[in-house]
Amino acid sequence: MDIKVAFEAAVTNIARYGDTDVFPSPFENHVLFDRPTEVVDLLQQIHSNLDEWLNHHPPDNIDTLQPVGYTGYRWVTEIQYIWNAYFLALTIPVAAAAEQKRLPESERSVFSYRFGFDPTTGKLFKDSTWLDYKRRALELSKRFGYSLVTDVSDFYPRIYHHRLENELKRLDLQNDLPFRIMKLLTHFSKTVSYGLPVGGPASRILAEIALHPVDLHLNRAGIPFCRYTDDFHLFARSKEEAYYALAFLSDKLFNEGLSLQKSKTRILTSKELQEASQYLEPTAAGGEISPENRLLGLSIRFDPYSPNRDEDYEVLRQAVRSIDIVKILAREISKTAVDPLVTRQAVRAIQALSPDIRDKAIATLIDPDNIQILAPAFITIMRLLRRIYDEIGEPVSERVDDFLVGLLESRSHLLTNDLNLAYFLQVFGKQKTLRKEQLLIQTFAERASPLIRRLIILIMAHWRAYYWLSDIKKRFGILTSWERSAFIIASYYLGDEGSHWRGHFKFAFSPMETVIRDWYSQRFQNNTEVPF
Repeated sequence: MDIKVAFEAAVTNIARYGDTDVFPSPFENHVLFDRPTEVVDLLQQIHSNLDEWLNHHPPDNIDTLQPVGYTGYRWVTEIQYIWNAYFLALTIPVAAAAEQKRLPESERSVFSYRFGFDPTTGKLFKDSTWLDYKRRALELSKRFGYSLVTDVSDFYPRIYHHRLENELKRLDLQNDLPFRIMKLLTHFSKTVSYGLPVGGPASRILAEIALHPVDLHLNRAGIPFCRYTDDFHLFARSKEEAYYALAFLSDKLFNEGLSLQKSKTRILTSKELQEASQYLEPTAAGGEISPENRLLGLSIRFDPYSPNRDEDYEVLRQAVRSIDIVKILAREISKTAVDPLVTRQAVRAIQALSPDIRDKAIATLIDPDNIQILAPAFITIMRLLRRIYDEIGEPVSERVDDFLVGLLESRSHLLTNDLNLAYFLQVFGKQKTLRKEQLLIQTFAERASPLIRRLIILIMAHWRAYYWLSDIKKRFGILTSWERSAFIIASYYLGDEGSHWRGHFKFAFSPMETVIRDWYSQRFQNNTEVPF
């Protein structure tokens, strides 16, 4: 694939599908959508002078913790928009070559991120899902007596760069893309020799390449298995065979610098696996299926770009309304600890409920006592509230706002995590009040994270807080690159003061900031509001 074609593919993909499934969607994705030609030109400049760009405009990524369950965390990374697009563009030709060497799809062993670029939509991967993988595991369980269920411990952060580099070289690409990829990874990891940034499609592509040797070992050893990213199911006719498979997999992963999660490694009988997978095949259970299993069997990932989006949404709406979502939430809340899978699916389903039932479900979610139990689904709840905020009536929106203010005023432990707080602020900024403004100013002063501070800058611009923005302008030189980009947008709401400032600073803007300035100048003239 020609590198310019790869640049265009990366820009199209990010503009349409986003850059990560971990962080809130950054406004820079709109830049890629509105001005793809300028971004591709910038990518070509980087490609022509990579060392110079790395020296003068190095990646300034955001590394933070993502909550897992009630007490767990994992490191995740958000990459600056231009470096993220460049990173993805480098991996797209690599993915095309790697797909030819992976185990064939026809074997139904490896289900994750099968490359199949569609130039008309920018879609990178084929429609092979986690549910397909689980259904294949259920199918294999009917042929074998035992199943080994496991996953890799700290997978993305532990991928060894040297081993990955070897796999990239074995693709025989006849170009320097592997060298450039490894150079970027060295910068992303701050010279540590392991780890991929968690969240985006480029890392998913490289992670699949890193696990390819393990797939080959299992396949050549004749061990029946299926895999989705770092989740494995291996199958055996006896418990002894299952233990052999466990030792075999552990050994091959160790060769790659990886290991299995002890707490998630189990050897199950086929019956145990099938009972745990009833939601995948509800008609096979023979009895009445629980609402939870019916809910888990639904696909709630709605694609607004689908040519059949209206029909798809109507089917989803009818399916969701046949299940009592409020009762499911009530049962989960009554437990000591919720089932994260069930709870997140129930929260996502609320958007398809009728308005009266939807409002009742929201009231359940925002109860101050309930939100503590629902902590593992906090980000999912914030995403839901942001999506439907403009649709809910005034009494409910006022309750939501009171709930949000209460969390921030009480310094809830749910907001000590930057990622939680970022999603929270996207809802918080929907409606301006004096108390909210005071709390935002206080939070900006107390939190150092550029993820948080740039969101607050955008919200204050949306709220037309001229006095505060004018004061921040004086500190532009010491802001992080993430905050600087946000303030360039905010400056358009300072009238002549902002115009004069941009003219004075124009030679101090980086090339990435210049693209953002010119992009938002056009949006501002068209009265298109700042996205946050």
